[in-house]
Amino acid sequence: MTTENVTVVVAGDPGLGDPLRAPEFTGVHVIDHVPTGNEAVARVLQDLPDVLFLDTRLEEPDARAVCRRLREWAPATKVLAATRLDDENAYTTVVAGAFGAVFLDDHDETVARAIRDVSRGEASLQARMALRLLHDIDAWTQRSADPLYPPPTLTATEREVLGRIGEGVDSAASHSVTAHLVNLHAGFAVAKLHRYVHGAERIAAAEQQ
Repeated sequence: MTTENVTVVVAGDPGLGDPLRAPEFTGVHVIDHVPTGNEAVARVLQDLPDVLFLDTRLEEPDARAVCRRLREWAPATKVLAATRLDDENAYTTVVAGAFGAVFLDDHDETVARAIRDVSRGEASLQARMALRLLHDIDAWTQRSADPLYPPPTLTATEREVLGRIGEGVDSAASHSVTAHLVNLHAGFAVAKLHRYVHGAERIAAAEQQ
């Protein structure tokens, strides 16, 4: 049990949010469950929940479009993606604005813990996702920097955390720190990614006008 009171909107498959309604997860309060992307955006803007638990298979619009809209319109609401596979769709949803992803068949407590983590600005990343994020950020730093939206620069700690998550190493245990601190540094890296991607999209849109 937890003393936290994390408010959640669930978007996607009808059974997606069922585990969060279990009595042992009293600190996680599901406000509503909606089937489409447009309804997810509308409900988040209406209630400003702590977390949007988002099915990557969502349509009208897709999960990435929902993340992009909320990143701009409701940045205080963190997005946690739910996916069947650690695939391209899951990764691009994180790039678009989600703070991490869990698998649809993960244990209920794993999902609830991830929701609590992202509500605090911590990241919940799969191993391959963390390694790809580290690789892509390194590639982006080689691009010409825009003065308003420079490529993300990771601290040594953020880089180490992403690398260890990618290798499946328990950074918290190896450094005698809390999992909260490790996930928080991963969250810092993801937030830098989101700022850069948002800036790149704004620049591209301006160039097309």
